[in-house]
Amino acid sequence: MDYIIRSATLDDVAAITRLHVDSWQDTYTFMPASVHSNRSYAYRYEEWLEILSNPDPDHLILTVWDGDILVGFSNCLPCRDPDMPQAKGEMHAIYFRKDYRGHALGAVLFERMIHFLIKRDLWPACLWAFERNEFRHNYKNIGFTDAVYRDRVIAGVPIPEVGYLSPASPEGFFEAINQRLAEEATAQQEKPQTAPLQPLAQEADQTRPGTSLQNQQGPN
Repeated sequence: MDYIIRSATLDDVAAITRLHVDSWQDTYTFMPASVHSNRSYAYRYEEWLEILSNPDPDHLILTVWDGDILVGFSNCLPCRDPDMPQAKGEMHAIYFRKDYRGHALGAVLFERMIHFLIKRDLWPACLWAFERNEFRHNYKNIGFTDAVYRDRVIAGVPIPEVGYLSPASPEGFFEAINQRLAEEATAQQEKPQTAPLQPLAQEADQTRPGTSLQNQQGPN
């Protein structure tokens, strides 16, 4: 199945809003209803409308499409968090529809964010994860270091989160991404459709519009 990965546009506000809210609701079930009510469709729509109406060359927002359906998005930008002064960039978010999670699409978006941040001298980078998000333990497995523990207050509710810092060199990440792509290809008895990644390759700008990714494994 072919997926299209491209930079977000103003026309994508509604689709990104829907996916963002739905992902929070089905992933962060540990959050109280008041938090989800606060991070509503209306709230996210205004947030994404503001972001996409004022494009920033240092803010990469990628979308993943299966036909005309938005199935995932990610974004990264300069780190302006005073609690993480070691980081120059931040991998802010990566979300997928529930039925598209667990595939190599996530690894591809991760790789593109790394290249983007390196190209713009925004490395090392950080990311934040809610403490009760079980997926966060995978970040240490691929080389991140848990650096900051704090509460993030949303709608008056303190929610513990963990800040992770990347290593100075991204080579370990590229190795992990290549391994993930190879595993998915092997599971389908096919060769990876994405060429092996080079740690500091001089690639074209990852904000290029519309690239196609051949996925070896369709959604569950």
